[in-house]
Amino acid sequence: PLERTATMSKPFDYSKWDKIELSDDEEDVHPNIDKESWFRMKHRSRVEREDHEAKDRERINDEMSKATQRIKILQRDLQKIEKRKAEDSDDDSDDDDIDDSEAIKIEIQELELANKRRQAKLDEYEKNKKLNVDNMFQVKEERTVINASAGKSNYTPSGFAESTVTGEEVRKEMEAKGKTQD
Repeated sequence: PLERTATMSKPFDYSKWDKIELSDDEEDVHPNIDKESWFRMKHRSRVEREDHEAKDRERINDEMSKATQRIKILQRDLQKIEKRKAEDSDDDSDDDDIDDSEAIKIEIQELELANKRRQAKLDEYEKNKKLNVDNMFQVKEERTVINASAGKSNYTPSGFAESTVTGEEVRKEMEAKGKTQD
């Protein structure tokens, strides 16, 4: 006996709507402050918070790029030390090179760990980002469509609406009706 399991469709995920921040939401209006002032205050605080987050993101990205550049420099230095070790196997400066390479490896690990923490902070900002009227949508394409007959006037010089059918069309239509009524 084959046993069939019913697969249920997944329910709609409404969690994305939880992140929408409405500036004119009437539920959170303070009783001692009029609505318009409250909405302006909420908008101003939202704009200030977004500006602060944008500056913080920019600072974190700058720190990450500097740390990445430093990691590349240290890796080059480490390769030079390894190459020198391979060439000078009988030299007494091996102990100094080992100390240098260990210190470089530790610094690289610290920089990589710091970059992971910075990336986690950026991910947290993105995860907790509130959507509002200013950042909810993006314009993908802007274009203007111009109607070719937009400048054409549909009125006669006397001010009456201009007919869209010609006299010839009306005459043919009348003849057709006259023939069908006979």
